[in-house]
Amino acid sequence: MDYVNLHGTATPLNDAMESKAVNHVFGNKVAISSTKGMTGHALGAAAALELGTCWMLLTSVDKQGYLPPNINDDQFDGELPDLNWVKAKQKLLRPINSCQSNSFAFGGNNISLLITRS
Repeated sequence: MDYVNLHGTATPLNDAMESKAVNHVFGNKVAISSTKGMTGHALGAAAALELGTCWMLLTSVDKQGYLPPNINDDQFDGELPDLNWVKAKQKLLRPINSCQSNSFAFGGNNISLLITRS
């Protein structure tokens, strides 16, 4: 996996659960950010919007595009696990071949979409 777009609603319990799960699966080796800080929470359209971001990364012309940063990166919760947060203007110096986008909803309707370059 090259990049994970977190659900990232900035709610303490959701962020703690998601950070722990991502850290358990990937450690701090995969580039991580949440685009909701830039787009807002589009409710029912959030998964489609975030999947579109992953698709754009996979289809970039130079295949080595800039990753979407986690804005407000000075406000991290020190209690959360160590993850590889994307900083502003951070470029992955290799092709982005796979992305994961997490979407979580009330009532346990959770999904992680995985897409890869063909």
